[in-house]
Amino acid sequence: MTEILNNSLDYYIGHSTNFEERMKASSGGIGSAITRYLLSKTEFKTSITLFYDSKKCSYQPKLIFSPNEINVCGSVYQDIDIATFLKKNIEKVKSGIVLTCPPCQVSIIRNLLSEKKIPHFIMSFCCSGQTTIEGTWCYYRFIGIDKTQIVNMQYRGNGWPSGIQIKLKNGKNIFYKNYTNPWKLIHQSLLFRPKRCLFCKRDTGHNADISLADPWLDEYKSNDNVGNTLFMVNTELGRLIFNNLKNDKIIDIVKSNYDEYAKAQYTNIQKEFFVTNNIKYIKKLSDIIYIKWYRKIVTSSIFSMNIHIKFMHLLKFMYKSR
Repeated sequence: MTEILNNSLDYYIGHSTNFEERMKASSGGIGSAITRYLLSKTEFKTSITLFYDSKKCSYQPKLIFSPNEINVCGSVYQDIDIATFLKKNIEKVKSGIVLTCPPCQVSIIRNLLSEKKIPHFIMSFCCSGQTTIEGTWCYYRFIGIDKTQIVNMQYRGNGWPSGIQIKLKNGKNIFYKNYTNPWKLIHQSLLFRPKRCLFCKRDTGHNADISLADPWLDEYKSNDNVGNTLFMVNTELGRLIFNNLKNDKIIDIVKSNYDEYAKAQYTNIQKEFFVTNNIKYIKKLSDIIYIKWYRKIVTSSIFSMNIHIKFMHLLKFMYKSR
């Protein structure tokens, strides 16, 4: 597996030299800096940004055509079909396009844009599995919030690693640290995980021009509260754009390597091993968690979801014992 994953041209850790951009991003602002840089060039006049729609109580994609339209909102832990959105709006794309998408959508989007002869630069990210919007709504319910009263929310951003930030219509601001309960419980329960994600073996989009990740390394976890990006340069186009940003001092970086990446993203790069060796357990679990009456019961409260987690452990043990 190491030989398959260790195929990037270069590994780096760094951040945008624009402090506001770095601060507002989920981890360093490298992706935002690349998008802003390319949108300032004549070859790339289109991108896709995400914005919070308070009427739909969810994030929505939007085509943008200038750097000023970029909405730096940190990581969005919501399953969004960028590929379908782009296909529906392909005729609106001006010149080339720079975008970020989940690993599973890179090939679909690249094939679409190549077929239409549209120049493109694609970024992806390390993905531990997407969460449907119903997972976020469940989160609101668990913390006692009416989702219709939310003006804005962010899953990450405004420092590192930050956490979930919610602004209500009454002016109240709510904050929960990154990956703490009940979000951690909801994520681990897999109850709001799209079925494709349960069987996914990808750690990131290695076929993207650049792949982005959090540097979950001791030196950064201990000393960094603003944000850095661990990123991989996967293509010659990615290397060209990266060198331009470095030479123009748009980003500040240090050299990294596969070993640091493997340590920082250990859980994600183990996905191939986990899925391959637990396929019977995963198939059985997927059959169970999509039963309507079961989902209704185990998502009714934090207590019942914790019971579900214990059941998952038991089920996994049973299938390992066979």
